[in-house]
Amino acid sequence: MMVRNYDSSRRRKAAGQTRRDILRAALKLHWQGVTEYDAIAEEAGCSVATVRKHFPTKEDLFQGCTRAFAETLDMPDLDALARVPDTGERIRSTVQELCRIHAAMFGYAWLSARLGGDSPTLEAEMAAYAGLTDAVAELLAPSASPRASLVRGLLDFLTYRALRLSGELSDDEAAEALTSAIAALLIGRDEHPGS
Repeated sequence: MMVRNYDSSRRRKAAGQTRRDILRAALKLHWQGVTEYDAIAEEAGCSVATVRKHFPTKEDLFQGCTRAFAETLDMPDLDALARVPDTGERIRSTVQELCRIHAAMFGYAWLSARLGGDSPTLEAEMAAYAGLTDAVAELLAPSASPRASLVRGLLDFLTYRALRLSGELSDDEAAEALTSAIAALLIGRDEHPGS
């Protein structure tokens, strides 16, 4: 009698792919504010039971999504930005980098802001995001500066979101508007730095 060794690698590979499909679907729907398991299961092409098997609670799902999303972000090099010698160019480069992160986080940050009080994972995500914004603001206007709080407010994700949605600005237009406003505050320019 021949004995066959069971090889579970295909099963593990399929389970890994299913988990990635669920995370992809969840991130896509989270950007739209949808967190229900049935919608995520439909988008992922699996059953609700399968979603629950991989992510028994929404908090588990938020943790998985946060890790998966973080792997896609290319964070700005704050040290390099701080070394830009020209003030106008430093403002432009720094604001562009933060707006790039704002654009990448657009839907997920809004979900995190809305549900942060109900989810330790999303609350921690928003605290880390606020910490990045604080660090960028500190580069441009140290906290001892009389304009520091104005700069911090202009750099906030919610300001960026308002410019994009209420102001109907593109990513680039929002970055330009914020750059001009911060330059006017810090160096007295009404025009875009570098123009």
